[in-house]
Amino acid sequence: MMKLQEKSYWIQLLVLALFMLGGLLFSSALGELVILLIYGTPNMLEASDPVTAIRISQTFVSIGTFLLPSLLFAYCQNRQWFDYNAANRRAPQSMINMVLILSITLLPVVGLLSAFNQSIMPQEGAVAEFMRNLEENANQILELVTSQRSSWDLAANLMVFAVLTGICEEFLFQGALQPLMMKWTKNPHVGILLTAFIFSALHFQFYGFIPRFMLGVYLGYLFYWSRSLWLPILAHVLHNALSLMVDFTLQGRGIDTNNMQFTDVRGSIPTAIGCLLVSAMAIVYLWRTYRDSQYSDR
Repeated sequence: MMKLQEKSYWIQLLVLALFMLGGLLFSSALGELVILLIYGTPNMLEASDPVTAIRISQTFVSIGTFLLPSLLFAYCQNRQWFDYNAANRRAPQSMINMVLILSITLLPVVGLLSAFNQSIMPQEGAVAEFMRNLEENANQILELVTSQRSSWDLAANLMVFAVLTGICEEFLFQGALQPLMMKWTKNPHVGILLTAFIFSALHFQFYGFIPRFMLGVYLGYLFYWSRSLWLPILAHVLHNALSLMVDFTLQGRGIDTNNMQFTDVRGSIPTAIGCLLVSAMAIVYLWRTYRDSQYSDR
């Protein structure tokens, strides 16, 4: 039987898209069925416990739309589940240490980029209204999820929206899509940029497009430099987890984070600039580690 990697890039991309579409339809329907059986309604926002219903829906969608299609795609490539996506390789410990640092220093940078992104968005017209409606729908779900104040709710959110989401999305975007984009363009940097663009666009949240795109670029280079899927997974999980924990802490102190810009915080810009400098040094270290490994392999 011919392996998928022997087909054209367009055929491979079409197969991945069909796997995703089929997974989305099936997992969404299955999630709605489970919510219907538990709460008597398939609409997660109309359930008696909408937060738990959202977590159930997110679990099914993450696994069905991202993880399973990417694993199936990897198997079709060369009849191995964890080779094409580099999930069978461990990242160097020095790179892991840098990612632990970057998970903290990049948060203020992302906050500053988010504020910039929102400042340049159109304020009037049909396009602005369309994007604002998408953002409000996403914010409604986010506010529901982060409105719960117990330690159990924080732990559940970390498991679903940090660990599970980080793993599933990285298996798809870095583990399945990025290698395909890099081979198709015959340029790893263009492939990384294309993957990051698709990663940000598929979230359908244009007020956060720039920081999410830059996060995608960061994750893409982590995958390329380390040759291991587990390094971008670690970075993605830590970023989501720390964002949730910061939000949980601030809201616990009575601060309305849903209506607050990063630049509203006193000293935010100098902090972001300082963190940007530290992040740049850490990223240069990651690049030099990758470069040195290339020389040693020759």
